[in-house]
Formats: sequence, structure tokens, C-alpha cells
Amino acid sequence: MPDEFPAVASSLLIDGKILSHTSLIGPGQANLHPAISDFIHSLPPGEQSRFSGRCAEAALVSDQLWRLDAERSDGASTTLDQAIPHFEGAVITSRAIREPDNPNHGQTIPPCEACRKLLRKLGVQIIE
Repeated sequence: MPDEFPAVASSLLIDGKILSHTSLIGPGQANLHPAISDFIHSLPPGEQSRFSGRCAEAALVSDQLWRLDAERSDGASTTLDQAIPHFEGAVITSRAIREPDNPNHGQTIPPCEACRKLLRKLGVQIIE
């Protein structure tokens, strides 16, 4: 599949809402929340991949942290530990995006190791 198409789509059920995102593509760096970037960079190299930080799961969590930051009155950045209560009861699932004739298109796909650790830290249930 051409590189200009995302490889994964994820949906996060949180606070009664379903939010979706695809893996991030294109040049440059993703605008991830600092807590997400710090978490990914703190992992040993063997638990990171060249796509770490560009995953749909990381983008969904990052969007939630940016939202929490916007709701704060102190101007501080939300930490992962502070965000844990926000993710209580949250569920995520991811699907492969492939060419229409590819039998793997739409199949459930597990998160990468970095995202799996991030989601576990936040208490998000992963549906595989």
C-alpha cells in the first residue's frame, strides 16, 4: 500500500463518546502532547519502532490530554498520572487499513508495544 495512506484506524470509547483517528502520515513530527512524547522517548529502544508516536492510538490519547490541558485553569500540562481518572472505563480498538481487495483490510490489529504500554498505564481496555 502506498505510504500516503494511513495503516491503522482506531476508535476510543471514552465518556460515552466514540472518537476515531488514523495513524499519522506525512512529513514532519506529530503534534503529540508532551506527556505522550516523554513517555514514548522514555521506553527502551527495543520497545519503540520507527512509527512510535505516529500511531492512531497515541494520537487519540494525545488529543484527550490536549483537551484536559485546555480545561485547566492553572495553565499546566496534564501528566499521565493526572489523566488516569479521565480514562476510567475507556475502551479502544484498532483496525488495519489495507487495499480493498486485501483480506487483512478491516481486521483487528493490536497496538504497537509503545502504545500498548501507554494504554495500560492509563487503564484503557484494549479490544483485540
